[in-house]
Amino acid sequence: MARSAGQGGGSGGVKAVGAMVFVVVMSFVVLLLLRASPSSEPFDPRSGQPDGARGLVLTLQDAGADVDDTRDVPSTDQVESARILVLEDRLDDEQRDAVLDFAEAGGVVVVADPASALHGGSDADGGAVEISAQPSTSERRDAEEETNVALGRCSIAALVELRGVFVPSGVLFPVGPSEEQCFTDPTSGVRADSHSFVIVREFGDGLIVGLGDNDAFVNRSLRRADNSGLMASLLVPTAGSDVSIVIGRGVSPTVRDVGSGEDTLVDLVPAWVWMSLVVGAVAFVVFAVSRSAREGRILSEPVTAPIAGSELVSATGNLMQRAGHASRAGWLLLSRLHRDLCRAHGIDVNAPLADLDRAVAERS
Repeated sequence: MARSAGQGGGSGGVKAVGAMVFVVVMSFVVLLLLRASPSSEPFDPRSGQPDGARGLVLTLQDAGADVDDTRDVPSTDQVESARILVLEDRLDDEQRDAVLDFAEAGGVVVVADPASALHGGSDADGGAVEISAQPSTSERRDAEEETNVALGRCSIAALVELRGVFVPSGVLFPVGPSEEQCFTDPTSGVRADSHSFVIVREFGDGLIVGLGDNDAFVNRSLRRADNSGLMASLLVPTAGSDVSIVIGRGVSPTVRDVGSGEDTLVDLVPAWVWMSLVVGAVAFVVFAVSRSAREGRILSEPVTAPIAGSELVSATGNLMQRAGHASRAGWLLLSRLHRDLCRAHGIDVNAPLADLDRAVAERS
């Protein structure tokens, strides 16, 4: 009986270990298939990653601006106090029309995406010159040493005090002598005054400023040369200015998007959460089945005697029976009876049998 019980316990332990291994393996499968938090997107004003734009937001705020990242383009009533920045042109048609209406009403729009059609600049096929550079060192140096496009001929009053910009990977737009321009002297050998990093397009009563590279204003490049000064000069003419960084509708939701839309709470729960719940339920069922299974017949166990010390008496009697000590067992019983009778009749337990017999006879 003991061997059968031991075999059953070992089998249950093996099944428990198997269930635990199953749970661990399924958990790893879920982690590999789905990720809980996707990485932030490039040019995200909320991101502190190297390709994010959190540093630009802090720079503009330090210059005295009230910065807001939004999908809603400021109304035409705000053209005097607000300026718009488009870091990456992922705007839909409705947003793009609203940006143009803002500029037409007299507002200033800065478009840092060289591939955008908002600023009207030419691409490489239209005469633009591609320019790129890698920082020679991670240490801070003077702006002149980090610059790969110097100020050159500059007809934009807000930028004439700057020295140069560091352009990681962008273009210089072709410009005419009479067009407003700035940063026209690249170290790559392009003829000065024929191409410019900054161009200005008049649109209605307002202006659209085009920049030849938006990578120059992400976190990893903003501190180089006068990149941060360029943005502050264009977007923060006076302390207290409002700057709206307009992001496309295809970009990850912002805090203001929470609570909007038609999705229910169930729709907003990521798929990996539901998969984790399913894996947990399956693991519980497997574990419960492994612990509930029992091999072999049901074994009955003897009920222990309720009298204190009876187990020792029973064991002693069994040993004497197996050894054949019947006479010794009889003498033990007689001795116990002699002591009990002596105590019952108030005489010494060591009194002879004759004294005990006389006392019993007198009292009976």
